[in-house]
Amino acid sequence: MLRNRSGLVAVTLFLLSSPAGADDLDVLQGKFAFNWHANPGRQKCVKVAGPLLTSFKSTGYRCDLTAQSNTSSGASARTCTEVKGQNPKEYLVFDTLRACERERKTQESNGEG
Repeated sequence: MLRNRSGLVAVTLFLLSSPAGADDLDVLQGKFAFNWHANPGRQKCVKVAGPLLTSFKSTGYRCDLTAQSNTSSGASARTCTEVKGQNPKEYLVFDTLRACERERKTQESNGEG
């Protein structure tokens, strides 16, 4: 009996640690993002919804849902990176429009992009 419980615990832990699926990307809906690989002065922070969210859920993008605080402004962001192309897009995704705009403007003033 103890052996069966150990197996059940192992299977449960495995399922909980499996990679995020497309449904998990719904956590990005309503957040704000911009493509930081392009000229930040020409970018706008856009709401993650509709076609952009659909793109992030497609096989054309790989998203890291772990918020990192290594941005230029210090704000936490998640990333969604285009997997193909010569100049792949990489979106920084912020919880608020204010944090997104602050990062975009910081990168613009630093000449990044």
